[in-house]
Amino acid sequence: MSHTWAVAMTAREPAQLVLANVAWHLGTGAEEVHVYLDDPEDPVAERLEDLPGVLVTRCDDAHWQALAPSRRRPVSHRRRQGLNVGQAMARAGTDWLVHLDADEFLWQDRPLGEEMAVVRELDCELHFAVHERLFRHDVPAPSLFSGLFRTATKGLNRRTDGVDNDAVIFGDWASVLNNGLLAHSAGKHAAPTDSDFRPGLHWSYRGAGRERAQRYHSTSTRLLHFDGLTRLHWLSKLIRYRDVNPALIKLPEHRLAQIAVYQNIAGYPEALADFHRELREPDEATLARLRAFGLLFEQSFEPCPVISRVLGYLPDLTPESFDAELRRRLPELA
Repeated sequence: MSHTWAVAMTAREPAQLVLANVAWHLGTGAEEVHVYLDDPEDPVAERLEDLPGVLVTRCDDAHWQALAPSRRRPVSHRRRQGLNVGQAMARAGTDWLVHLDADEFLWQDRPLGEEMAVVRELDCELHFAVHERLFRHDVPAPSLFSGLFRTATKGLNRRTDGVDNDAVIFGDWASVLNNGLLAHSAGKHAAPTDSDFRPGLHWSYRGAGRERAQRYHSTSTRLLHFDGLTRLHWLSKLIRYRDVNPALIKLPEHRLAQIAVYQNIAGYPEALADFHRELREPDEATLARLRAFGLLFEQSFEPCPVISRVLGYLPDLTPESFDAELRRRLPELA
């Protein structure tokens, strides 16, 4: 027996990434992909609408008037994501719904739908641990998805003597990391659609209150997070967060620390490159240390055959093409 599942995402990224994400999940088991385009004029909409199983929503004024309590587009992107995934939950024609970002891909060691079918007996959500992509030091990335993955220290830090394991493992950079990762260590989840589960961004709730759902940690599926598919993409995220009013969106301490470093070196391109190398391009000695701690997932991710099969063609997934599209969308990156 196998259950069906859908993916929901709110996207404002270069077209090749959105297309790759949608095609990968359709090609690896998703029955539906609900794509909410944060830019209602995003030209990728037409190409997505041609794909069977894809439901595209342009997040225009009419969308927010109907969905947002304020009847206006929420300032916080997290709030927009939350409202959209709630709507997708009501629309989904599958047994489960997974909330992802456009730069997050599910990797299955065995079919996710089979695990979902038995986990449903437990009346809980299904949690996917996150693995964050690293680049190989001094090795050019031929594809947006080249590299290997760092895993989180979450759950490994349970000490009673006050010692912070992460400070020992990562040294001076521990303050810019969240359980060993630059982005989130919370992972993502799938929620059943046939009960009172209300999906959030990283976990779901039960009923009308704020009670978190019980969870089962997936043994079939991992979350691969490409937080910054290129150096420029990663820096663009720090720029975006830098310009957000802290009163409107709560940023975690490690992200604030990253922004603080960025602000000090923003006018120095080589310093920015070094910042990226230190945090995302570990040398062999650092990789050996992470490997010894069991904090590496050295599975290569080669989605191109699946993407090509689903789309009927392969988008340009070179870093150069991606950065060119990023600059077109975000002229301030110049």
